[in-house]
Amino acid sequence: METDLKNRTPTHRRKGAGDLKAFCKALKTYDHYLLSCHVAPEGDAIGSILAMNSLLRRLGKKTSVVSEDPFPERLSCLSSKYWKQVDQIRAAPPRFQALVLADCPNLDRIGRVKQLLNPDTVIFNIDHHISNLYFGHYNYVRPEAAASGEVVFDIFKSLRLALTKEEATNLYVALSTDTGSFKYSNTSARSHLMAAELIRCGIRLEQINEGLNATYSLSKINLYSRLFSRVRTAENGRIAWVVLKREDLRDSGATYEDTEGFIDFLKYLREVKIAFFLIESSQDSEIRVSFRSKDDYDVNKIAASFEGGGHKKAAGCTFRGATVEEAERIILERLRREFSSR
Repeated sequence: METDLKNRTPTHRRKGAGDLKAFCKALKTYDHYLLSCHVAPEGDAIGSILAMNSLLRRLGKKTSVVSEDPFPERLSCLSSKYWKQVDQIRAAPPRFQALVLADCPNLDRIGRVKQLLNPDTVIFNIDHHISNLYFGHYNYVRPEAAASGEVVFDIFKSLRLALTKEEATNLYVALSTDTGSFKYSNTSARSHLMAAELIRCGIRLEQINEGLNATYSLSKINLYSRLFSRVRTAENGRIAWVVLKREDLRDSGATYEDTEGFIDFLKYLREVKIAFFLIESSQDSEIRVSFRSKDDYDVNKIAASFEGGGHKKAAGCTFRGATVEEAERIILERLRREFSSR
């Protein structure tokens, strides 16, 4: 049964963004949890939700991890044992008491997983996006954190749970992904201290880093070659973008997963201040968009104008009911207004 939960007002009293003690106390209250994250999940979302799944199971809870998307092959250093896609359980979903979300600024970002919720499902919201809408009955959101994995790390500490090697691996992948292997501007001294503690848990650091950064298939290289040949620019090179269509994947033999990280190449162009990447998704009339920026340009604000969100320098949104050409035109118009206002 699909329930309209977009604008509902929780029946439980909302908790503050930083009320960690109350958040952890409430986590112990319920017995059956659904866990999820945003569509097209990357390392931070997946690592964070897998760590939370382990935490809840250690507390004696029954859990189900469900996503709209399959588990990414590039994250083979993490266990997909508990990962299910929504279609695997949608026909006869259990009646979950509570939902735990990680790395998800608003409820719509979980996609079709919303169909598994009931009006009385209690929502736990764990995040670090500045655009988070605090939509949960219980929210623990830290915009200053480098990754949602850092926020989950706080929860382990508050509950006095020593990290297992697998949990530490999950959180290291989360942290490394969202800091760009510790080279993005959100990397802090706390990020490095957290990484040091995770490494002391005995994680296989070389294997993790090779899996995250050094695994390219020939089909992925073929796809990148096609995309590089179609990079476009505007505003004297300050905007760069590229469009991926379904036939690009078919002709190159690549997958949607292979597109992960391509937008960073656009951001690295010397003159570029804002880059965007439009992906024609496998679902009809759905276009997924990623934004990146440099200097003081705020792409979270840009994505929010299209009902998306994220961070100042990395954000995303989804266009539904539009062609990729229409989405491209609308975004360019919005970006040109941004540059003309400066």
